[in-house]
Amino acid sequence: VLNRLRNECHWNQFERTAEGFERFVEYVGDQHEGRKKLALLTNEVLWEFIFQRIISPGLDASNPDLPFFHITEYGQKVLDEEEFIPHDPTGYLKRFREEIPDYDLTVESYLAESLNCFISGNLISSIVMLGVASERTFLLLCESLCNSIDNKTEKSSFEALLKINAIKPKMDRVLDKIQTIQKQKPKPLPDNVNIMLTVVFDFIRLQRNDLGHPQENPPKITREEVFVNLKIFPAYIKMVDQVIDYLNKNKI
Repeated sequence: VLNRLRNECHWNQFERTAEGFERFVEYVGDQHEGRKKLALLTNEVLWEFIFQRIISPGLDASNPDLPFFHITEYGQKVLDEEEFIPHDPTGYLKRFREEIPDYDLTVESYLAESLNCFISGNLISSIVMLGVASERTFLLLCESLCNSIDNKTEKSSFEALLKINAIKPKMDRVLDKIQTIQKQKPKPLPDNVNIMLTVVFDFIRLQRNDLGHPQENPPKITREEVFVNLKIFPAYIKMVDQVIDYLNKNKI
C-alpha cells in the first residue's frame, strides 16, 4: 500500500478488487483466491492509515466522503521516507535486524513495543518504550566500557559508579572516556560520536524525568515527534554499536 501510494498519484479510492496492486505483488498458488484476499487486506491497511492520519476521507468538494481519500500533509512526509518507516513495523524491524544483526534482544523487544504503541496512537507509551530501549543500549555501552578499562583503580571506580541509580554521572563519565579515546591519531571512532551519544543521553533523560515520572501537567507528545524519534533511533544504535565494538576489541 505504501509503495502504491508513492508511485500512483491518481490512486484515490477504496477498491473492490486488487487489480491495482498487480505490479507490486507476486501470487503463490491460486491467483483468484489470492486477489480476493489481497483486496480485503489492502482495504484493512487503508483504514489503519486513516486512523494514523496518513490518508483522510474525501477527495475534493464534489467527492467529500469515502470511498474517495486523499493523502494528508503528514502522510506525504511519511511517503517521502523510504527507510525505517514506523508506520510499517514489520518492514522497520526487518531492516533493523539486517543493518544491526545480532543486536540485543531486549532492545529489540522494547523497540517493537514502541512501534506497536505508535501505530495504535498511544504516543506517550511509544516514547517511553523507546526511552527504555535507549537506556538499555546505554547500559550495554557502560558494560563494554567497564570491561575495556585497563587500569584497576579506574575500573573499580567505574564499577562503583554503575551501581548507583543516578544516570547522569554515568553519562558524564562515558562521554569523558570517549573524548579521551578520540584524542588518538587517527581518531578510532567517527567524528560525530560525541554529538550522537549526547543526543541519545538527552533523550534518555527526557524519558526518565519528563515522561517516566508523574508531573504536575500532563505530558504533550505529538505524532510527528514520535515519528522523528523512531526514524532516527537506528542511527543512534548504529553509533553505539560501533563504540561497543571498538571497546570489545581494545583496552583503554
